[in-house]
Amino acid sequence: MAERIMAGRSAPKSSRRTRGTTKPTATTTPTADEARDLLEIKLAQLNSLLWCCYGDGNGWFEEAGEKHRDHMLWIASDLAREAEVLLELSSRG
Repeated sequence: MAERIMAGRSAPKSSRRTRGTTKPTATTTPTADEARDLLEIKLAQLNSLLWCCYGDGNGWFEEAGEKHRDHMLWIASDLAREAEVLLELSSRG
């Protein structure tokens, strides 16, 4: 498993207006091997995030408040979208 954590961009002031606009560019497109490593990282991050939100059933997600729930679901959505792109890139190699 890859041993680094990939940090994303900072949250914009209004996350609702800019969701889903992040697209990889030609200069940042990873190779198939790099895409597989990054995919593994993204899926591990998504798994941990969703476990914290729901997995242990502790009710924390409901108590976090609307703003934090919205941000966490935004993170999950971004991770899933990035994983989808990385899966496509990794299958090309």
